[in-house]
Amino acid sequence: LMLPPLCRVDNWLVDTGEEKPVHHGLSPFGKTVVEEMNRLGMIVDLAHVSVETMKVVLKLSKAPVIFSHSSAYSICQHRRNVPDEVLQLVVSTGGTGRAGAAGAAGGPRAQGCLPQASTGSLVMVNFYNAYVTCKDTATLSDVADHMDHVKKVAGAQAVGFGGDYDGVT
Repeated sequence: LMLPPLCRVDNWLVDTGEEKPVHHGLSPFGKTVVEEMNRLGMIVDLAHVSVETMKVVLKLSKAPVIFSHSSAYSICQHRRNVPDEVLQLVVSTGGTGRAGAAGAAGGPRAQGCLPQASTGSLVMVNFYNAYVTCKDTATLSDVADHMDHVKKVAGAQAVGFGGDYDGVT
């Protein structure tokens, strides 16, 4: 479940970076939603949230999260890309030790619904020109630069390919 689409109308869960911060990351209800998503074994997607929201969720979540279609902010300074300070948090929050409530007795992992080993949090680099080069054109080499950067800062286990609902953006 991606947090931002739930808040497009009145921003009741998260700060997205598109407007003045209201919750400084997550509202109290947003924190409850993340905790419930962890309990249910759902993946939290941070692709459209503010940097402050990324940090709050990475510290709060008991399970790995994903950035389903983001890239490295150090290479392209687009507000939807992930800055190095957050990539460093991805390193500290990913991995099998973060199964949290999803692996608790009676939870989805314990019931055999989820794999026993977690791959950790993922930054799924996309192919959208605006996120890759901050220009109208991008090459596969530009995408690879983002993947290399995420690997360098967060580790190879944190890199993935990502796309929006149309498969590209």
